[in-house]
Formats: sequence, structure tokens, C-alpha cells
Amino acid sequence: MAVNVARATTSAGARFAASYVTLIAAPESADYWAQTRYQAANKGRHGNVHEDAAGRRACLAHVATYTAISSAGVFGVNSGLKLGATWRGMLTGQLISFASHYFADRRYPLRELAARTGRLEFHDTTTGHASLDQSWHRSWLALAALATTVIG
Repeated sequence: MAVNVARATTSAGARFAASYVTLIAAPESADYWAQTRYQAANKGRHGNVHEDAAGRRACLAHVATYTAISSAGVFGVNSGLKLGATWRGMLTGQLISFASHYFADRRYPLRELAARTGRLEFHDTTTGHASLDQSWHRSWLALAALATTVIG
């Protein structure tokens, strides 16, 4: 006798929570396990044409790896838990994550943003850059999780 297993339905809140948790976990692997020493040391390089090109290449390589890990997590959780997020939502969430991660990891744009918003003094403290960087990432990951959840 065949058993008819209905596709699980989940609320938008559950999809958002699962997506956000997965998106928050991805940087732990991508930034600390998968990112190469070269990428970490060079992704913020800028100045002349050659420095900027080296920085962009290192940052793009890192963010591409980061996005691959993040995408695998989001797609895996969505499929495994039968959350019902669409491929368009997941793709949009990953694009938001990719762009915002690249912006912050180039380093100087985030420093310029801190200067324009009156946060440069804090940015330049021992822990300020890391705090602003992480708050930037988490805020954009929340938006990425929302996009993953609501875009049909």
C-alpha cells in the first residue's frame, strides 16, 4: 500500500527563521574555513589600478566561495525541511548577500560609510571595524532571508 506523503507547508515566519539561521551560519564556514589567507589579506586592497584590481579579484574569489556555501545551505535547508521557498526567492536572497558581502569586505567602502554617518571614530577603534562589519552583514542577511521568504 502506497502512503501519500503531503508536501509540508510552512509559514512565512518559519521560512524566514530557517533562512536567517542558515544565512548566519554560512559565514562561519565561508569566512573561517574556506577563505584563503591570500583572500583575507588582499580583499581590501585599493589605491592605484593594480592594487584595486588585486583587491577586487581576491574579494570576488572569497565572495564567490562564500555564496556557494551559503547557497548550498539555503537550498539544502529549504529542500530538507520542505519549506517551500521559491528558486526566485532563494536566488534574490543570495544576490543580496553577495552584493552586501562584497561591499563590506572591500573594507574601504564601509569605512567611507562610517565617515559619512559620523561613525568613523568608532570604526577606527580596536573593535569598531569588526563590530560595524558584522552588524552590516547581519542586517543584510536579514534582508536576504526576507527576500528568500517572500519572493514567489
